[in-house]
Amino acid sequence: MSNIKVTVAMPAYNAANYVEDAIESVLAQDFDAFELIIIDDGSSDGTGDKLACYTGHPCVHLAHHASNQGSGITRNRILEMARGEYFLPCDADDLLLPGALQNLSQFLDDNHEFGVVYGDLLRLETEENTLQDPPSIIGVDAKQVWDLFENAVNHGGSMMRTDLVRQVGGYAVGSVPDDWGLFLKLAETTRIHYLKGFVYYVWRLNAGSQSQAPSWSEKSHLLIEAAIERRAKR
Repeated sequence: MSNIKVTVAMPAYNAANYVEDAIESVLAQDFDAFELIIIDDGSSDGTGDKLACYTGHPCVHLAHHASNQGSGITRNRILEMARGEYFLPCDADDLLLPGALQNLSQFLDDNHEFGVVYGDLLRLETEENTLQDPPSIIGVDAKQVWDLFENAVNHGGSMMRTDLVRQVGGYAVGSVPDDWGLFLKLAETTRIHYLKGFVYYVWRLNAGSQSQAPSWSEKSHLLIEAAIERRAKR
């Protein structure tokens, strides 16, 4: 496939119950200039068997880690493989909503001063396919918080210029959450735009979600410290 505009990045770890829905939500996009790169990050639950069904699909590229490397390393490997001008993350237990690729890429095409664009997301917290809380819309304008130190940018439903993500070194490996570390670095080199009221992503929280991990709040301070040190050197 030629003229790839967007690379959709999907790390997959023990997501057998969700990954097919996630893949199909990407393939259903009314947009033909994309590739979907999926890396099975050492899953042990049958995720690999689900992915095997997409072997040979013209839009899907599959890779595998023999052991779990974590989302940061996996996303950075996808970044190395990416051929798209733009980079859009979609986790293997989430859903991409109609219009995401077309509308987000169009914004970046039309607004060269911005390196990142993101919309709202629909949050669903489930356990054994049962909603635990009422669905909610999440979205905050990054310009309304202090220097992104509140992790305001929705990772799901965001699109970035691939060359800028590479320029800042990709995702923050060894810190949680790795996407916050990336956006802190991107904020130092480019402008970020929030599309208020546009929902392009379903964030499905479950027991295996990275954001549910106990170490999330304990390790997030490392991202802040790294940003302060980086900016002090400037």
